[in-house]
Order: sequence, then C-alpha cells, then structure tokens
Amino acid sequence: MEKDVKKISLGQNINLTLIPASKFKSNLVSIYIQRLLDREEVTKNALLPAIITSGCEKYQSSREISHKLDDLYGSSVMGDVSKRGERQVISFKIISTNQKYLDEKIFKDVIEFFNEVLNKPLVIDNGFKKDYVDIEKRNLKDRIQAKINDKGRYALERCFEEMCKDERYSISEYGYEEDLEKINEKDLYEHYKKIIKTSPIDIVVEGDFDEEEVKETITKNFTFERDEIIDIPRATYEKKVEKVKTIEEKMDITQGKLVMGYRANIDYIDESKYYPLIVGSNVLGGGPHSKMFVNIREKESLCYYIYSSVEKYKSILFVSSGIESQNYEKTVELVGKQLESVKKGEISKEEIENSKSALINSMKSLGDSIGGMSDFYFAQGMSKTNSTVEEIINKVASVEIEDIVKAFENIELDTIYFLRN
Repeated sequence: MEKDVKKISLGQNINLTLIPASKFKSNLVSIYIQRLLDREEVTKNALLPAIITSGCEKYQSSREISHKLDDLYGSSVMGDVSKRGERQVISFKIISTNQKYLDEKIFKDVIEFFNEVLNKPLVIDNGFKKDYVDIEKRNLKDRIQAKINDKGRYALERCFEEMCKDERYSISEYGYEEDLEKINEKDLYEHYKKIIKTSPIDIVVEGDFDEEEVKETITKNFTFERDEIIDIPRATYEKKVEKVKTIEEKMDITQGKLVMGYRANIDYIDESKYYPLIVGSNVLGGGPHSKMFVNIREKESLCYYIYSSVEKYKSILFVSSGIESQNYEKTVELVGKQLESVKKGEISKEEIENSKSALINSMKSLGDSIGGMSDFYFAQGMSKTNSTVEEIINKVASVEIEDIVKAFENIELDTIYFLRN
C-alpha cells in the first residue's frame, strides 16, 4: 500500500498527500497549518480550531453545520492544535462515508463544505462573531486550567518548561490564560487571515478514493488566499549541560511525580544514531520487558509506573515515574544506574529483541484506524525525512547493541523535576 502514497505540490507552499487505504469505509481529509511556537500568537492559534468549526458564512451556527453534516451522510468535522518540536500545528479534519457505499457521489460536496468552513468564516463587523469568541475563550481557559488535573502530564510539561526555559519548546501549544482577555474578535480574525496567507499548509487524504477525482476536486474547490510564506527553521537539538537543574514543587497529591530530562544531542536525520536511540530508550523504559520496569518497579517496588520516551525534534530523552515521596533519592539513583547500563551495552539479546518487536508492532498498528497514516506522513513531510513505515521498520530491525552504545554516549542529564506531596 505504501508504495502508492503520492505527494503532490499544489504551489504556494501547499502540499497534497494521497494515502490509499481500501480497508476503511470512510475517507479522511486533514488540513495541517504550521506555525512557529511564538509566545505572542500561541493563544490566538489555540482558539482558532473551535471558532472556525462553530460557524461560517453559509452555515452560521453549530446547529446549521450539524444539519449539513447529517446531509453528508453523517460526516464529522473537527479542529485541534498540537506541538511538534518548536512548531505549533493547527489541524482541521473532516471524515465522511466513502461514496462507493452510497447511492450518490458526495466527495465534491464534502470538500466544498470543508472549504466553506475554512475559507469563508462567519464575519460580523470585520471580526469573528463575538459570542463565539467569548464562548471559546472560556472553553480554552477551562482547558488550560484542567491541565493540572492530570498530574503526570502536568509534571512532564513543567519539566520541559524548566529544561527548555530559553527555548521555544517551553511554550505551551494551548496558550496562556493571562493572554485571553487581550484577544478580541477583530484582531483574531485578522490573525486568522494572516496565518492562512503565510503558513505552510498540508492537505492529506486517506481512504479508498479515485486519485484523479480527488486531485481535481481539491485543486478546484479549496480557495486558500496566499501571500509570502513564512520560513520555519528546524528546532535546535544540541545543547551542552552546564549544570543539572533540580526543581521541586509541592501539591496536595497522593502520589509523587518524577520526571528526568536528558539531552540526547542526536539529529533525527542521522539514522545511524536516531533509530538506535529509539530502540535504546525502549530497552531502558519501553514496557514490561525494560530495565527500569524490571529493576525499579518489580524488583525494588519503588514506583507505580515508570517509562522513558524520546522527543524526536528536540532530541530529549525523558523518564517519567509515579513514586512515593520518600523513594525520590533511591529512584533517581536507580534510573541513573539503568541508563549507565544501557550506555555500557549491558543489554541482553532478549531485551533488544523485545524492544525492537514492540516498536515494530507499534509502527504496524498505524494503519489500523483511519488517521494514523495521515499524521505519520504529515510528520515525515514536515521533518523532511520522508521514510515509509516499511523503511522505518527495517531500520529498527537492523539496530545492534553497539549502535545503541554509540547513540547513548553523549546523553546528559539536564533537569530533574519532582512534584511531591
């Protein structure tokens, strides 16, 4: 299937990716708009997905949009923001029933509706509808405040904030509560027009479709107004650690949250080190087979959970764990020992094979539900790596213990963050 994936430039920094997937009875069209994480605009960007999908010039309320989606055989439209390295990605998606299973062709109608929503928003007195903006400002405020309810995720974000304090990666993709009151409907509309004109845009279609029909329909029916496109530089991935930062915060919680952030200093384009780093992280803390799970959770009973992962674009390896406060020093010590063990190549054949198997199975599962491959191919295009799933599986399968040792040789502990009772 993957060999049939096609990437087509539509000009003006708009790219179209076609992903054939005959196993689904739905088609998914995704729009990805890239922005550089910027403290001045990040909150505005976070507001846009909900406002844009609340109403447009032709369908002026959520109810009218819902009725139209019902007419399109129960299609659904959604929007969100995410953080990928030092980029904030605004995404809009519409999923519709494959017209092969219907008595009429609806793909053109779906794209025309999607274009109405994105390119002809509801504008009153040169701004978005004030009621909608006020509602979504309250909703975003609730979302920002609710981050603290997931203590594990909160601790992870706080670690990255402290670790990357002077870097764009520390900026939250959901924006900041204190910025909301300064945003009004006219400024927000002008900002939306600006990002549509100046941002790199990717259109990704996944499903069972006729390629020529899709290309023609999208080319004719998406009307993005374009101007000079911004340049989004790659995130810096190298940083020398001068001194390990230790941050401790107190909160009324029953379980302490420990996050340790390491600088891996590896360029994800360097495949000879990046894939061994991923496999090595899985050996360290990728599941029940991993060193930290076996030696810290099972043997020592020091934590409720423990895992490690890698932030691809910033080359950060982090360890996250839920522990009792009195086990803090011992857990930090043992995490360091397990990492040193990986650095020295003290990895059994079973550990490396189980880790590679877990990663390969995860890659294979990307195509199990619609949307997984869309996000994957967008990310590959964004990072300009352009590997297929099959190619990545082969690269992971070929990793040897000595490759992991080389990848881990420059890893340095940067920040220890602990949220305690």
